Amino acid sequence: MQRKALITLNSLLLIVLFTFMSAPLLSEEPPAEPEQTEETQQEEQSAPDTQNPADPEEDSSGSILDLLIKGGYTMIGLLLISTIIAAFSLERYFFFRRNKLNTKGYFDRIRQALDSGGLDALEKEIASDDLFLSRILKDGLRRRTHGRQEVEKAIETSATVEIGKLERGLNLLSNLGNLAPLLGFFGTVVGMRASFLQFVEKAAPTARDLAIGVEEALITTATGLFIAMPTYLIYNLFIYNIDSVSIELERCTAAVLTAVEDENG
Repeated sequence: MQRKALITLNSLLLIVLFTFMSAPLLSEEPPAEPEQTEETQQEEQSAPDTQNPADPEEDSSGSILDLLIKGGYTMIGLLLISTIIAAFSLERYFFFRRNKLNTKGYFDRIRQALDSGGLDALEKEIASDDLFLSRILKDGLRRRTHGRQEVEKAIETSATVEIGKLERGLNLLSNLGNLAPLLGFFGTVVGMRASFLQFVEKAAPTARDLAIGVEEALITTATGLFIAMPTYLIYNLFIYNIDSVSIELERCTAAVLTAVEDENG
């Protein structure tokens, strides 16, 4: 299950990064021009050409850079948050892989070794393992001659340290995911304020003047939510892996402690 969860996490990170790099806005298709009669053609030929050949503001490529500019200064903070989240998520992902959290069939191995040859067989079984659970159990088995309490204490101490390494920084990931939509809503307030200021600067602002601030508000809100949703999923995938390892560790610890009691009488 851990391997599938990590594969899902990797796919999710790639989708998020790909979406950030290739998210052009869809431009509306221009309406069809009405058919011209001979009279309208003559009027157009006689009328002066007052229209601008190209309006740079209307010719928007819809690129990521355009979104950053239209979103205002709030987008700088959102871009910084998204960069930290992506970098930290990748760091945690590779850290989890290096620690080999795969627990599929692990308890069955422990149970089979104990049934076949007791603690001696178990030590041989996990001696060459570099799995996360094996490292913790080996710390406990080193105290097997001191009784159940010493073994249990050694396992708990090692588990606290190792699981703490897995949980390191996950609160930061959660807080950044919560901060992104709040910062997006702050950009909404800034954008709406810019729209209302048009009434102060101009006696009769046009819809285009008001739309600039509204667009800024919508872009920052959408960006904040877009960052928060995958962050929430990534955070919970990490927590799922930690919980699964903890449950498997409790099962293995109970089996080992029972074997220690039987050995020491």
